Amino acid sequence: MRTGTATPRGGTPDPRKALAEVIDAGPDSYAALSRMIGRPAGYLRRFVVDGVPLALRRDEHSRLADYFGLPERALGIRDLWAHAS
Repeated sequence: MRTGTATPRGGTPDPRKALAEVIDAGPDSYAALSRMIGRPAGYLRRFVVDGVPLALRRDEHSRLADYFGLPERALGIRDLWAHAS
């Protein structure tokens, strides 16, 4: 089982850094994983490098975590949709 090693931010790893570390450590390309979640080939690379989109959809994040055999929190999933008060 792989482990997300990104530096925690408030107890949760940064999603971009955590995803990049897991992808870079394995044999799968960003393009192949993007297609696996039903997105264009450059989708995950743009997410990691350019910050677009702001966050992956919950189902995309969940599918990637399942694929890598990780809990979602290891890839930095958090409630990005809640507005700070």
